[in-house]
Amino acid sequence: VGPCWFFYGARKAATEYLYREEFEKYEAMGVLHMRTAFSRDQARKIYVQHRITENAEDVYRMMEHENGSFYVCGSSRNVPEDIYNAMKEVMMVAGKMNEDDASASLSSYKMDGRYTVEAWS
Repeated sequence: VGPCWFFYGARKAATEYLYREEFEKYEAMGVLHMRTAFSRDQARKIYVQHRITENAEDVYRMMEHENGSFYVCGSSRNVPEDIYNAMKEVMMVAGKMNEDDASASLSSYKMDGRYTVEAWS
């Protein structure tokens, strides 16, 4: 198993950061690279998709060069589309792809079972 990056988002860290101690322990052990986004803890809302694009080079490297997998879990309202758009931006910026090629790469990941979405309503 390769490195694990975990992008975790919720409204407030104080009340919705589930399993915080465990995640921090795994990060301290070097097993996990954690990036959090708490949308209501500051004036400007920060979401998981922002953290993904901030780490574009690492995300791109894992997906394109290390045969990584990407699992999306969240509300069906906006999360799947917002994360997909962030991943497309990763491919375009870090991978220097045009929009069509970025979309094709993401489609290929989906077909290969490397990009999976679990969303609820």
